[in-house]
Amino acid sequence: MDQTSHTHKRDISYSSDEGHPWEEAARFDNEVYQSAPVKTPALAWGEFLYGKPLNWYWKVIVWPMFILLVAEIGLRVMHTRYFPTASSQLMEWLIGGIRLGVFSYLTISGIKQFLAFKRQILAAAVLSGLLAGIILAIFQLFWYFELWVIFNLLGQPLLLAFEGLIVSWLICLFFGKNLKIKQ
Repeated sequence: MDQTSHTHKRDISYSSDEGHPWEEAARFDNEVYQSAPVKTPALAWGEFLYGKPLNWYWKVIVWPMFILLVAEIGLRVMHTRYFPTASSQLMEWLIGGIRLGVFSYLTISGIKQFLAFKRQILAAAVLSGLLAGIILAIFQLFWYFELWVIFNLLGQPLLLAFEGLIVSWLICLFFGKNLKIKQ
């Protein structure tokens, strides 16, 4: 069998091949699409939250949440031990102010220090609220030892996650241009 009579389908040339640009583009597209498949890089463990690993989120939230936990637990202990006559509503306002300050600090430091995008900061605020809420709910379970704190095991983390999300979102909304936040 003669090798010249047996041609491959890619080697066939047609009589209408007069160098039209659309035929050149079609030939180029065929070469591109018939090349090796493009491999997308595999995500490392924990990179399911906007392309950052959980270790990165831990670095962003560890100090602000430590400050929040120490301040809030400290205020609750001081209120029941040393200032029992102080208004409970005053202590709740102080705790709310501390939460506002800590979540603001978390947002600004995440943008400035860790160069986070808006969605990454919002995810970090929600994660930090959930973690701090769980720890605070467990503390309140042993500190108050009343029936309502059992329901607080679910409510406290969700409340703090929501507060963190709202505070971070408002800071990104109003001060995003000044902070040079990336969308």
